[in-house]
Amino acid sequence: MLTKVKAYSAWASAPTLLLDALGRPDTDLIQIRNIDGLDPVKASVSTSPYGSVDGESYTGSSVPKRNIVLTLRPNPDWDNWTPETLRRLIYAYFMPKLATRLVFDDDDLGLVEIFGIVESVENNIFSKDPEFIVSVICPDPYFTAVEPTILTGQTIDYGGIPTVVPYEGNIETGFKLKVTWAENPVPLFIALQVGDPISTYITIETTVDATKYFEMNSVPRNKYVQSVNINTAAITNLLTKVGLQIGSPWPVLQPGDNDISVITFEEGTQDFELSYYARYGGL
Repeated sequence: MLTKVKAYSAWASAPTLLLDALGRPDTDLIQIRNIDGLDPVKASVSTSPYGSVDGESYTGSSVPKRNIVLTLRPNPDWDNWTPETLRRLIYAYFMPKLATRLVFDDDDLGLVEIFGIVESVENNIFSKDPEFIVSVICPDPYFTAVEPTILTGQTIDYGGIPTVVPYEGNIETGFKLKVTWAENPVPLFIALQVGDPISTYITIETTVDATKYFEMNSVPRNKYVQSVNINTAAITNLLTKVGLQIGSPWPVLQPGDNDISVITFEEGTQDFELSYYARYGGL
């Protein structure tokens, strides 16, 4: 169940309004009456009609932006906070064109966040029961865990026992993989296999030793494959050294248990760290 919402302003000068730990919902200075736009976003499904056959051909689908609408009620204490000061506080966090971050505290999911741009702020300023309707457009429609999940393990030879990586999100997510040197001999190749049977198989011509480690990220719009020098922090791009099995997508985690094999081909056993942020289609 959703228990709390926090808003963060892009303005460093925005005043902070904290909830009284001993207070009650009816004493909150800004009360949340309603939040729309937390359900999974309706997908845009593209089809093309056949020329002489009933039905249509599926050509692709995507999930557009998310629109979150907050209904806020100012509840002045008439001591430190008046209707006017609360109105200015709301404007400091929700001004059109202003970037904002919303963090939701859920009993089951924990802390998840989403980033957006304020589209509009409307209020019935002359009403006896004033309300603010705040519309936030979120280009990335998915909620993301605030803290990463981190797992560690050791590399295996091809055909060895994979590491089971549980993923509690309900939207596929990319992950970050870091391989560090543990013993000789050093590998000449590092491979990553997802699934058994194989759904993704990728090899990288690189090595890890006492002076450098390997790192890759499969998160969309932030993909990279690189070697990092431990002493100088110099980064070597390894995208030209990547071999992706025909038909294999970039590695991702799917909801449930995922069999992940980090392979070093009969070379020394090395250490790896895998981290990801769980993503959710709705709350």
